[in-house]
Amino acid sequence: QLSKAADIWIDYHKNHSKKKHATILSIVIEPFCREFGERTIDQVTPDEILSFLNRITDGNNPCTKRVRYSQLSCFFNFVRN
Repeated sequence: QLSKAADIWIDYHKNHSKKKHATILSIVIEPFCREFGERTIDQVTPDEILSFLNRITDGNNPCTKRVRYSQLSCFFNFVRN
């Protein structure tokens, strides 16, 4: 389940990154887990991810949108490995 992987990923960053970094990661991961947490990575479609990113970054500047995309991409790379 993605929610279990997210817990591990956030815990890792809480223990090995600056406190602010783990807090910022939570901005994208917590809403993602509320929506997709009970699924596996294979059950989430690219269209759903795009829709999710568009919703959580609506009204943000392009730099913030790229950062949120990058954060979610890093999480998916973690889950795949």
